[in-house]
Amino acid sequence: MLRGRPAFASVYLCFVCLLSLLPSQLAAKPCTRDILKQVKFLVKLAPSLSVDCRLYTPTIDDYQNCPSSTLKCFADEIKVLIEEWSTVGKIPCFTLNISLTTLASKFNQTESECRQCELFREEEAENFLKGLQLTLEMMNSQHCVRIRRTRRNYQN
Repeated sequence: MLRGRPAFASVYLCFVCLLSLLPSQLAAKPCTRDILKQVKFLVKLAPSLSVDCRLYTPTIDDYQNCPSSTLKCFADEIKVLIEEWSTVGKIPCFTLNISLTTLASKFNQTESECRQCELFREEEAENFLKGLQLTLEMMNSQHCVRIRRTRRNYQN
């Protein structure tokens, strides 16, 4: 059994190795809880800021086939929506389009088989946001780790 400095060095080396594995695992499974909160806020805000604006709206099927290009489309359309809303009222400054673009870059995907954003059906802002919310919720159900608390966890 190791004692003193060699034991400490071994434990430290194991800890460093474990930490180096963590970022690659997080990158492989994108989780969007913070983005989803922003989208939910915008869904609530949408009816009060009525703007006659139609946005290209990907579906969940589009996300499942082409996640990266779908998220990029949502990001581009969010940018348009925020600009439209800023003309009629004051809304909080969001970096939602940047967050969605960053999220899209985490998916390794060839875009040759994916539809361009302009080919998606146009929807009103509220329906667009609800579609984005559904897509993010589905992505979270696939990629986010859920901590399940049971009675047994509380008793220990």
